Amino acid sequence: IQFNVKTQYPFGRRRLGMLAGGTGIAPMIQALHAVLGSADDSTVVDLLYGSKTEPDILARDTLDAWSAAYPGRLNVTHVLSHEPAGSAWAGARGFISEPLLRQALTPPDADSALFVCGPPPMYDLLCGPRGEEELTGLLADMGYTAGQVHKF
Repeated sequence: IQFNVKTQYPFGRRRLGMLAGGTGIAPMIQALHAVLGSADDSTVVDLLYGSKTEPDILARDTLDAWSAAYPGRLNVTHVLSHEPAGSAWAGARGFISEPLLRQALTPPDADSALFVCGPPPMYDLLCGPRGEEELTGLLADMGYTAGQVHKF
């Protein structure tokens, strides 16, 4: 079980970045519930959430409600990889990429942390395999350290 415990609330960082894909939103919602539900917590959270299509966005109503209730504290960016070209979707398309990361996240510093949870290809691209402590991928290239990135 200890292998699966990555970090516990309170997270002790001023800013959190959350990178989720598909059902990887589940641990992020758990963490958001703790952060946003604590009256004395002022942590700012930037969430990039990748789904295939708009109907595949899990917990969208909850995320939308929290974003509206905590403006400036929770910033959600949805990224759709397989949304039909003719749809009304006006948000980001494709996959979580370096330009999106740079746009949505604060540059790495001692008071920030990133949580990552999604399918294996997402780990490979962003931070390296889930089971490995070493940090590789885009996040390493952007200057984040293994101590700042928690692979759920």
